[in-house]
Amino acid sequence: MIKSYYDILGVEESANKTQIKNQYKKLVKIYHPDINSSLEAEFIFKEINKAAQILLNDKKRKDYDLLRKNNKKIYRPSCNKYSFDDLFKKTKKEENKPIKGDDIFVSVEIDYKEALLGTYRVVNIANSTICPKCQGKKFANNSICSYCNGVGEKIDNKKITVKIPANLKNKAKLRIKNEGQKGAFGGKNGDLYVVVNIQPKDEFTIKDGIVYVEVKISPYTAVLGGNVSVLTLWGEATIKIPPLTKTNQSFKLVNVGILNEKTNKKGDQIVTLIVETPSKVTDEEFRLYEKLKEINQKKKNAKIIN
Repeated sequence: MIKSYYDILGVEESANKTQIKNQYKKLVKIYHPDINSSLEAEFIFKEINKAAQILLNDKKRKDYDLLRKNNKKIYRPSCNKYSFDDLFKKTKKEENKPIKGDDIFVSVEIDYKEALLGTYRVVNIANSTICPKCQGKKFANNSICSYCNGVGEKIDNKKITVKIPANLKNKAKLRIKNEGQKGAFGGKNGDLYVVVNIQPKDEFTIKDGIVYVEVKISPYTAVLGGNVSVLTLWGEATIKIPPLTKTNQSFKLVNVGILNEKTNKKGDQIVTLIVETPSKVTDEEFRLYEKLKEINQKKKNAKIIN
């Protein structure tokens, strides 16, 4: 029957890579030749190494599980036995062929204004490469590789500055070539994919390429007129409103809207003024409003007499 590499390592068939690695490290500490010099330990050490090589390799483990499922007699405990390696000659021959690195996916958040104008984000990625000392074998000089601690991989953390173009849509995916996981045996690197999440818009509304914004003004500003600060995509601007401005009255600002990358010109912004009723007034302000009411009432009465 098929040799059970799961039994050799003492793990369940459903064990993940982390569980297999941890169990393998425990057994190495018991049966490594530098620790245990018995012939039995030497045999067991070879067995657990072989088991780990199979179960920690996704393709080999998949093929191995399939063979177990088909219940083929691939192992005979005798001097004429042939090993599990014989079943993977093709795989071994292909091990040194170029292998493309895996793609990496990260996500970033930007606000609505940044989505319209474009921005930059710095992303941190962890890139793994085959250990240069043990070449992924996990052992060097008959002991656990000191460079990678028996993992077989070297992890490098890297910061990459990503340019996020203007007028980007939510959940857009940016591709940065060759910034994914490193390829093996001369294979190409994978790619880095950056998913851009745009936070809900706040002050601005965009329709047909025009920016709309509402600005609240006080009653006395609406009556007397004056300068009003307005937020634009490019900072604050000041508009001068005339006396007796009504609520919902709109004004157009030019060259402060969305930048057209083809023409390199900015669009328009429409500012709608909302006359805001104060939530609190002082006693003096209240008396002044009463005075205004009296004056307004006299004006109405005078119109009726005329």
